[in-house]
Amino acid sequence: MLYEDDQKEGHSEKDKKHHDIKCNCTTCVCEVLEDILEQQRKNEELCDSIKSLKPSRNHHETIPFMLQTPYGHPFFTFGKIGTDKCFVTVFFRVVKVDCKKNCALLELLKPDKSIIDCETDCVEIDKICEVEILFRTGECIFIDLSCYSAVNIISPELVKKKHKHK
Repeated sequence: MLYEDDQKEGHSEKDKKHHDIKCNCTTCVCEVLEDILEQQRKNEELCDSIKSLKPSRNHHETIPFMLQTPYGHPFFTFGKIGTDKCFVTVFFRVVKVDCKKNCALLELLKPDKSIIDCETDCVEIDKICEVEILFRTGECIFIDLSCYSAVNIISPELVKKKHKHK
């Protein structure tokens, strides 16, 4: 179970020591997101230019990814807050990146299954691994990239353009 011990007792001494170590990974996180954004744009242009030629060919306009904190935990956030369609996600699509300010605008991708453990109300790693489809939501968040140490790129095959219950 992810975070359960941390939420009940605070972070371990090992995590606290790791956090105190200065990590120079923020630049690489920003650069990776820039690369993903550039590839998404190329894919969008390619898709537009050959739609009529090869409609069955799949060019991915979304390259999904997860962000990891310096503790190694996936970053999560909430979508559709205040509705009965509220969800938790660790999956994102990059929309904009500013490496000078070390920030980004990310679109939330909704998983086809809940990633929360009903008994603990914690994000569950096993449940993340069970996700088969990601839906674009159009809902975005701004993030400070200095808070993250890794980017985990996910297969674009998981992404569907629109959620059926949007």
